[in-house]
Amino acid sequence: MSAPRKRRRGRTVLIWIFILAAVGSAAFFLVPRPGAVKASNVVIESLEQGRFVREVTGSGVIEAVRQRALAFGTSGTVARILVEEGDPVLEGQILARLDDAELQRSLASTRASLSSAQADLSRTLAQQEVDSIDATNAVAQAEDRLANARADLRDRDAAVLRTQRLLELGAASQDELRAAQDAAASAARSVNQAELALSAAETRLANQVSLAEAQRASAEANVSRLETDLANLEARVDEGILRAPFGGVVATLSIEEGDAVGTQVVLEVANLEDLRVRASFDENRASELVVGMPADIVPDADTRLRLPAVVERLSPVAARGGGAAQVDVLLRFDSSAAALLQGDDARVRPGYTVTARVRVAEVEEAFLVPLEALSEEDGDEPGEYLYVIEIDESEDGPSTTGVARRVAVTPIEENPTVAALALNTTGLSADTVIAVVGIDALKDGVNVTFPPLETP
Repeated sequence: MSAPRKRRRGRTVLIWIFILAAVGSAAFFLVPRPGAVKASNVVIESLEQGRFVREVTGSGVIEAVRQRALAFGTSGTVARILVEEGDPVLEGQILARLDDAELQRSLASTRASLSSAQADLSRTLAQQEVDSIDATNAVAQAEDRLANARADLRDRDAAVLRTQRLLELGAASQDELRAAQDAAASAARSVNQAELALSAAETRLANQVSLAEAQRASAEANVSRLETDLANLEARVDEGILRAPFGGVVATLSIEEGDAVGTQVVLEVANLEDLRVRASFDENRASELVVGMPADIVPDADTRLRLPAVVERLSPVAARGGGAAQVDVLLRFDSSAAALLQGDDARVRPGYTVTARVRVAEVEEAFLVPLEALSEEDGDEPGEYLYVIEIDESEDGPSTTGVARRVAVTPIEENPTVAALALNTTGLSADTVIAVVGIDALKDGVNVTFPPLETP
């Protein structure tokens, strides 16, 4: 079996300097008596029982969930500022506006032109309706005259045929036939004139329709152009007005009336009723984080505060900086922290720097063993163990001697300083005393000496 290897742990050297000083102060207990078996010198303590927590920490900043930096949409001169820093605002409330006198004059002129153009369009459409009715009626009348002329022509042609038959029978004269033929010829001329009149009426109707379409298109285009001009002017006016995008307070204000501004940020609005933490965690520890894990937020301005929160979102992409990658994590405050986050007496505000302590592992009840008390075995029976001290009975006061007993253990969780052991671990109980310093030279069953165990 190979020699045991002491685990590397994170308690500070200063702690053990004080502990060893205590050992020195009790040296007379530790010096072996002449003729006695040499014992190992150790420091002992009672096995602690309680709640175990392992945390992953990151640094971050408190921010409002809804915070908006506002800028004018155009350049100009600030005419009015209607709020001050810290003022409460409602959604849609006007906060500031640029000088828009020239735009307002253009708006008035464009509105007047648009009204005139719309009236012209209405008049054009009304006149076209009248003209269309007149032209349509003219075509209908020409069609009626043509129909009548054709009917008369048919009657005249029939009269010529009857007169010819009568002339052949001797019942009509040549003059009567010529009169019937003259009447038919006149009727034919009337048909030709009626056809020409109908064609002219149809042409006028077609021309009127084409002209009406052109006039209507021109008038509508003029109205459309003026509507576009008006919309653009109204948009320019709107770009010179800052409105609150949501209810909250004015967080910052960096302009004064009369300032010339461009499109830079001039004002911020924040909803202080809903805060969160944006924190960065080292890539080596962020892999342990899961959405929904509980956390404590510790403000740098007051490290006594512990504000409960929950991991809300993990960034899917790590950001590199300074040779290491950091994972961006959003944490939402628990409702129980509302009293410390809101109102005039708020203990923290957006922009405060904080430390986020996410509890990645918790055991409600366990034996808590300092990592310095644990050793590892790399031989035939690898595993971890600690030394339980069986204290000798003494009639002269607290005993300073005892026997070390090796107990194999399996930690269920660890943090940088403490290991958690199950309460049903064989060989351990609430009264157990363990060695925490000087365990490198111990073996199962050896005698040990130690300073008197301090009792609460």
